[in-house]
Amino acid sequence: ILIKIAFIMSPSPILWIDLQPTLHCFNQRLAKRLSKNRLVKRWSFQHDLDEACSIETIHSMMLETINEGREKYHLAGHGISGGIAHLFACKYPKLVHSATLLSADTTITNQWTSHYLEMRSQLPCGRERILSHLSSQLFGSDLSRKFPIFASLLAKCLDEEYILGSIASQIKRGRFKASDIPTLVINGNDDFVIDRTAHTRWSEQLKPGDHYRAIENARHFFHHQEANQTADVIESFLDMVPEEEMNNSLTIKSDYSPTQISKND
Repeated sequence: ILIKIAFIMSPSPILWIDLQPTLHCFNQRLAKRLSKNRLVKRWSFQHDLDEACSIETIHSMMLETINEGREKYHLAGHGISGGIAHLFACKYPKLVHSATLLSADTTITNQWTSHYLEMRSQLPCGRERILSHLSSQLFGSDLSRKFPIFASLLAKCLDEEYILGSIASQIKRGRFKASDIPTLVINGNDDFVIDRTAHTRWSEQLKPGDHYRAIENARHFFHHQEANQTADVIESFLDMVPEEEMNNSLTIKSDYSPTQISKND
């Protein structure tokens, strides 16, 4: 009698990078949907406004978390969180399976916060009015009744959390360098922050096996309004990524070297 025992390995977990906890409410629908098929862990970071913070500091803390867990992750993040995840994957490709970037341009300095700061410096109106207008641009008129709530969340994020202004002096505007790991980029087709020409810019960065997807009639926080569609795209991509176990003897130390971002042509 021949008995065969098959060991079915569970898929590697997703590590959701969250540098702006106030806005995590817009990630929850997608995270809940993704958690039906694989474990989703959240890596949250609260920036102490009294302390200097750099990309290297964040990467060092991420590295400590991954080294302690002894497992490889699929990194994911929205906006600046996705950009930081991409830079981490470029620096430590042996520690991650893939990177999924939502609402991401090829330069980390293009964020909703940078558009706010530009509006604030140029428009002769108060902060509340600008945030109300920004809410309409980020979410669309279908959610107009919630604009006051959105505006208050954006204001709290600007005041208390990690935003572009806190790192603008530390990096130069330029393109990401290409990553060695599988990369998925998803953007909203009607996002005024990450415009439609981002597809062309990403086509110069992505390699065979990577994927770019634009969600039709979707804005900057499309993953909140189109959670199921976004989850389908992510799951299809992750299912195609080969998963090798992390070498338990591998512990990578942070080198604190400056993050490299290639210059624009």
